[in-house]
Amino acid sequence: MLVEDLRTVGDDALRTQICVIGSGPAGLTVATELAAAGLRVLVLESGGHEITADDRAFAAIENIGAPRAQPHRIAGNRVLGGSSHTWAGRCGVLDDLDFATRPWVTRSGWPIDAGALRPFADRAAAHAGLGHGTGFTEHEFWPLAGRQAPADALDTAALRPCFWQFSRDPANRFDCKRWGPRVRDIVAPTARVLVNATVTHIDTDTTGAHVNSVEVTGAGGRVRTVEARVFVLAAGGIATPRLLLASRRTVVGGIGNRYDQVGRCLMDHRSGVVATLRPAQARAALDRFGKYVVKSARGKHTFLHGMALSPAVQRRESLVNCALWLQEITADDDPWDSAKRLLRGRVRWQDLRTMLSDNGLVAGGARRRSADGAGLPHRLVHVEVRAVVEQTPDADSRVRLSTRTDPLGMPLPQVDWRISDQEDRTVRRATALLVGEFARLGLPAPQVVPTALPDSTDPLPLTDCAHPSGTTRMSADPRHGVVDQHCRVHGVDNLYIAGSSVFPTNGHVNPTLTVIALAVRLADTLRAALAATADSPIARRN
Repeated sequence: MLVEDLRTVGDDALRTQICVIGSGPAGLTVATELAAAGLRVLVLESGGHEITADDRAFAAIENIGAPRAQPHRIAGNRVLGGSSHTWAGRCGVLDDLDFATRPWVTRSGWPIDAGALRPFADRAAAHAGLGHGTGFTEHEFWPLAGRQAPADALDTAALRPCFWQFSRDPANRFDCKRWGPRVRDIVAPTARVLVNATVTHIDTDTTGAHVNSVEVTGAGGRVRTVEARVFVLAAGGIATPRLLLASRRTVVGGIGNRYDQVGRCLMDHRSGVVATLRPAQARAALDRFGKYVVKSARGKHTFLHGMALSPAVQRRESLVNCALWLQEITADDDPWDSAKRLLRGRVRWQDLRTMLSDNGLVAGGARRRSADGAGLPHRLVHVEVRAVVEQTPDADSRVRLSTRTDPLGMPLPQVDWRISDQEDRTVRRATALLVGEFARLGLPAPQVVPTALPDSTDPLPLTDCAHPSGTTRMSADPRHGVVDQHCRVHGVDNLYIAGSSVFPTNGHVNPTLTVIALAVRLADTLRAALAATADSPIARRN
């Protein structure tokens, strides 16, 4: 895919069939899929090839809600590749229950079900650097991995097995996929990316029902215009509603905001430590709930085994979705961390000394990984039991526009992120169930942190995961959301949104695999629309 700079192209390069705003996993997936059909696609990226000191001013937010551990990342990575610049590569599949209307979860329910995304899962996995798009949830994992299921099965009436899969970069097996460095490797002759191209306004016709163009501001404040037949907004869970709200010259209140839904229902994942295990006790637990290496046609991929609340418990006790896993905290002199740094080309003499000081652990770990497909044995400080929990959609948890502006004069996003007691209650219950399961399975008892004990009333020290979602939620009724089931903005015939901002609920899993599956599905929708007869609004408007 060709990458150019807005500063060096002429105005004739700013006309295209499809304009995609944002070069993260969602935007580049849409562009790649559409280019495969020979459609002309222009991707606009606000940042450059690297994040610079000046970009902090563009990533700023005005936070008036709950404290956030990742105040800059939630506004998006202003760089080629977007959020993939800092993601950890961990992916999972939303549960069927996550799509359902749950009476105990306010505003729950997607206008599509889980089955609507399954046909796109394998294509999504290929984009994400994963080996499998489906077939690795719950008991499906064991035949996929060519393994016998453990004889000491979980009591699935309480906790069910869950698995996360880690992305792998095709050119660097020690890192997850970073879209930015790989853009030029994408075979897409009809797609281009313009960096240093910040979209500052979406321009519609007088009715607000059709987007004519977008204003792009580059270096020096020069404003230019990009014209297209179709526009896809893929700027992230904070920047996407911000741009819709700020595009208010013609449409009072912002585009797609007739019913005051843009920016509402901001969700994230809350996560933190709920218990610990001493290294001397942890080996059996790590062997039972650890990491596995699984082969696929795309190579070897690492999976992490965790536990999630059963649907039955969620229904019976009015809880949201939640999962737990074991996190190894390695010592500074862990030989495997040193070996990985050396293999990545980060040569340090102290790493050589560390490896040589315990080459038995390195050799044994290599045999364990090669022969058993298991995780590496590390020298540990301790093992954490960590939880991640879904958030209930809350209309008052939202993104608005601040009176403060960025260097280009755009209003900063004002973020009022809210958390709830339902989330804390869920995490405490899941922790108690894990302790009970460990006892039943004969595993060592974790030391539960005081705030995670069942009778605690103190706030749990859970932080955000920089997974903003829900701010342009999908809905069948425009009074309850921003986009329809095809991710088209309600009331606008040629504006679509890609990304986690369209999630009505967010489950417990990291959002990227679902984001990419939705992006692949959206690309198919747009291909069909652009190939339709002259009766198509999109075709008619060109």
